[in-house]
Amino acid sequence: MGTEKCPFCGQEIEAGATKCFFCGAKLDEESIEKRLEELHYQECPRSARRIRRPVTLAVVVVGIVLGFVLFYGIPGRRNPSPLERPSESSMVRLNARVTFAGARFVISNKDSFDWENVKLEVVPADFGEPFCLAVTRIPAGGTYTVGVVEFRRNDGARFDPFSTKSERFRIRCDTPGKRSGSYLAGWK
Repeated sequence: MGTEKCPFCGQEIEAGATKCFFCGAKLDEESIEKRLEELHYQECPRSARRIRRPVTLAVVVVGIVLGFVLFYGIPGRRNPSPLERPSESSMVRLNARVTFAGARFVISNKDSFDWENVKLEVVPADFGEPFCLAVTRIPAGGTYTVGVVEFRRNDGARFDPFSTKSERFRIRCDTPGKRSGSYLAGWK
């Protein structure tokens, strides 16, 4: 085999070597190109390197402003509440809390608006016909407590938690924006 000079340190090395014995530089094409770019950057005058900083800073600032506008909206413009946006969705997700305490359900309206024409449903584990109860109104911030035997099917059967396993509790109602509200909770 012959010898050749290392492109980085200039020492004589074996031809076809993959690493310089003297300086430890890798000698494959990709490593050589990368190392030459690094050397060029180091030799490049500082004034040429400074040009990149303002451009990079400007890109970062523009990105932050765009992110702010997209996330928070345009400054000075009021964003409508979910109830005031008629075209987005026909369903409002209700903020509710449902607990099962002994032989009754405690339903809490955590929203800032009243629920009107409320339909409460206990859905059995077999996804059969739900046990329902209609309530005229549950006020904002209010709590409604109801016995489990008040829930009935269309055939008149009452809900019995000892004989019927339920896995879901659903609330449906009308909201002030003339849209339907819905809540679904599940348990095992």
